[in-house]
Amino acid sequence: MNGMVEICVESRKSKVLSPSALRCLSRIPTINITSGCAHGCIYCYSRGYSQYPGEGKIILFSNIAEKVEDELKRKRKKPAAVYFCPSCDPFQPVPEVLRQTYETMKILLEHSVGVQFVTKAGVPDEFLKLFERHKNLVCGQVGLITTDDRIRRTFEPGAASVAQRLRTAKMLLDIGVELSVRADPLIRGVTDSDEQIRTLCEAVASLGVSEIAVSYLFLRPAIKKSFERNIKDQGLLDRILAPYSDGEWLAIEARGSRSLALPGALRKESFERIKKVASGYGITVRICGCKNPDITNESCNITRITDGPEKRLFD
Repeated sequence: MNGMVEICVESRKSKVLSPSALRCLSRIPTINITSGCAHGCIYCYSRGYSQYPGEGKIILFSNIAEKVEDELKRKRKKPAAVYFCPSCDPFQPVPEVLRQTYETMKILLEHSVGVQFVTKAGVPDEFLKLFERHKNLVCGQVGLITTDDRIRRTFEPGAASVAQRLRTAKMLLDIGVELSVRADPLIRGVTDSDEQIRTLCEAVASLGVSEIAVSYLFLRPAIKKSFERNIKDQGLLDRILAPYSDGEWLAIEARGSRSLALPGALRKESFERIKKVASGYGITVRICGCKNPDITNESCNITRITDGPEKRLFD
């Protein structure tokens, strides 16, 4: 056990550098250091995966760095960049996870392969020093669905505090890492009011960040069960679930994946409202087209196209 998290160590047998099924993650290989995540976010879509180890457990793949180095040696053409992590956080506050993440990222960067990530954690100093040496190959997103820690604790009980994430974002920016903020998932009636969005945009703008990626919560069966199990306030639970009674089952842009979404008209109206609020702070809002294929084909820029160590091309 590590704190409240049970760690099971396994060796990864399958290929590591593989693209995700999601369109927005299909351009570069993706890596999961673990199955399951110490953050325990109750909305995480990985809860619906057959390999999900259960709440309070993670499976650590102890040979990821070794396999990555071997696969890079075998490749005729190295990938431009690698994305961490589609279904877990690369910077989970678990020493064994951080060691494996660091060794893997170090190998990639020393092979001039870019490192891209999204995190809801603090990024330790050793990573900041590594990233500063390779800053032209690193870009990331900091996940922030709210600036209210009381709300954050309900939905992301093991993740870093709002203040810690903002500090992390500032430190990454200070060393020259390209950075944006990811407000995903927004939760209708809880984190998407004009006041909530204004507070979020004010915090983001104060860092000098000018881009936020957003999408709304999708209710897969496993996520609905997670909410019912973890949210003790019945009034809050009812408020979250009610809008989905008129929702739509969407085939999001991943192989064989369908999820219950808010009605399209409601999402479209809400996104336009959020964009209007954000524009007052000089912030561009990007909508995830993979998760909202019925209303947009826009990119949320979860990954960036990298062209060598000195140049990035953005969609």
